[in-house]
Amino acid sequence: MSFRDRLRQLRKDSRPTPPPEASNYIILILDSCRFDSLQKAKPSNMLKLGELQKRHTYASWTAPSHYNLLMGLLPHPSPSNVFASTYYKDDFRRFAERLNIPDLDFSDMIPRMWLPNYLKNTMGYHTRAIVSMPVLNPHTPLAVDFDSYEMTEKHNDLNAIIDKLQFS
Repeated sequence: MSFRDRLRQLRKDSRPTPPPEASNYIILILDSCRFDSLQKAKPSNMLKLGELQKRHTYASWTAPSHYNLLMGLLPHPSPSNVFASTYYKDDFRRFAERLNIPDLDFSDMIPRMWLPNYLKNTMGYHTRAIVSMPVLNPHTPLAVDFDSYEMTEKHNDLNAIIDKLQFS
């Protein structure tokens, strides 16, 4: 049975189990942190995660930018002479690499286009958000389809967020 057939069957039965080779997926957002500031800070631990790249958000304000991220639209390199739809399609294709699931097909995410729903209900991921900005509180539509969505006690408290991270 193919991966997609297995997913369809599991969706009918219950919440699926992620493929054993699937990678964890973490989005760490440093709101309002400009590329030049981060570069100047020389974040040695963060650079262990990968290459620092200059990217652009789809929106410059916190809430709309987070909506885009949760639609699966990660910050982009602002390519020239490229249709947005072509870039979206190519960027969604890269989720197969990010999640380590080679035959992943993001056409299953359409029409809803909501990453937490797709990861949780199609892929079987545990979805969790820990936020520290009041504009992203658990009463907003952003919190939909997360297994847990919580606020830290203090604004901008990255240490509190790190302390809450758990991986099975």
